[in-house]
Amino acid sequence: MRDPRVAVLAGLAVTVLAIGTVLSRSPLVVAGGSSVRGREAFAYTDGNVSACQQGEPLPTGTSAIRLALASSIGPRVRLKALSGSRVVTEGERGAGWGEGETVTVPVRRVTETVRDVRVCTTVGASFEPLRVVGPRAAASSPDGLLAGRVLLRMEYLRAGPKSWLALAPSIARRLGLGHAAPGTWIVFMLLALVIATSALAMRFTLRGLR
Repeated sequence: MRDPRVAVLAGLAVTVLAIGTVLSRSPLVVAGGSSVRGREAFAYTDGNVSACQQGEPLPTGTSAIRLALASSIGPRVRLKALSGSRVVTEGERGAGWGEGETVTVPVRRVTETVRDVRVCTTVGASFEPLRVVGPRAAASSPDGLLAGRVLLRMEYLRAGPKSWLALAPSIARRLGLGHAAPGTWIVFMLLALVIATSALAMRFTLRGLR
C-alpha cells in the first residue's frame, strides 16, 4: 500500500496552487453601463425569448456583461454583441445562476472600445417567471425586451487594475471594522485558526490511515 502522506501532501500542494492562482487574478469592476435611459420599471417573462438592443457602448477590456434579470433558479442565458454583421464578442451562462437580482455572463474579451453595438440576449426556458429590470421602451421602439416592453439594464465588466493579493490589506482592514474589538488582527487570527485546524485535521487523518 502506498504511503498516504504522499496523497495528502499532493492534495495540499494542489490546494495551495489553486489559492495562489485565484489570488493572482483581478476582481471584475464596472467599466461602463447600458446606454438606455428612462424610468426604472420591471416586467416578467417565462423565458424562451430573444431580443436585441441597439446603441450599446462596449468598453475595451470587457470580459463579462451583467444583466438585470432576477430569478430563484436561473435559465440559460446567451449574449452576442454585433457591430453591423461583425460579432464583437459573445458568451453564455448555463442554467442554475439564480438566488440574485442580476446574472453575470462571461464573454470573450473585447480588445477595443466599440461605441454603437447591438447586444442580443437569448433566454432559455424557465420553470418560473423571470423579473426584467430597466426603463420602459417607447411604444414605437422595436427594442422592447421580453414582456412589458422593458429595456434590459446592462453593466459591462472588466478585470480591475489590482489583483486579489494586492487588495488583501484593504480587505483585511475593512473586515476588521464593526467588531467589539476592531482591528486588522482579527482577520489574521481567523486565518491562523483555519491553518491550525487544517493541520490538526491532516494529522488525525494520517494517523487514522496508518
